[in-house]
Amino acid sequence: MKKTLILLGFSLVAAIPVFAQHNEIDVLAGGAKALKTAAGGKSDFQHGFEEISYGVTMEEDTIFKMKLGRMNAKTAFQSKDASGATFVDPADVDPKGQIEYADAVIEYRFSEPFGSTGLFAGTGLYRQTGSNRSESDYGFVGGVNGLFPINRSIGISAEAAYHWVHFYNPKPRYATIGVGLRFVF
Repeated sequence: MKKTLILLGFSLVAAIPVFAQHNEIDVLAGGAKALKTAAGGKSDFQHGFEEISYGVTMEEDTIFKMKLGRMNAKTAFQSKDASGATFVDPADVDPKGQIEYADAVIEYRFSEPFGSTGLFAGTGLYRQTGSNRSESDYGFVGGVNGLFPINRSIGISAEAAYHWVHFYNPKPRYATIGVGLRFVF
């Protein structure tokens, strides 16, 4: 019993630095745009981009973030004919489709007189739904953001991101722009 209490006490003392880490939650809302789809062409920016992320400081000015989000954008699903050639049925194109994602990103921040700016990149899982169909695959994300502190624990966050998703050929691409709040604890 004495050894167990000593080990438990040592573990508690060893975990104290974890509580000193910089953690943050970002909540963003904005618009999304399909840049390239199997249906061809581009779409307009649509309302309906929401994202929440949780970030932990890994090193000074380097943050690991988990992002969960969804965007309303043009979706298309490819089918194969009897000869194996792919085609897009007009019934499988949904201009009001939805993309949901879960990304893991690394962000590097630069100090600025007004707050900070950052560059981020990562990978994740994406699911598109529309036209009574759904499919999932992996994808990549990269972008820039700006953080404007109001006080020590609350700030305004602005972000622009580029999503490359591996649903079909040609690979669909989406752009998102969002503004929201950042909570630091």
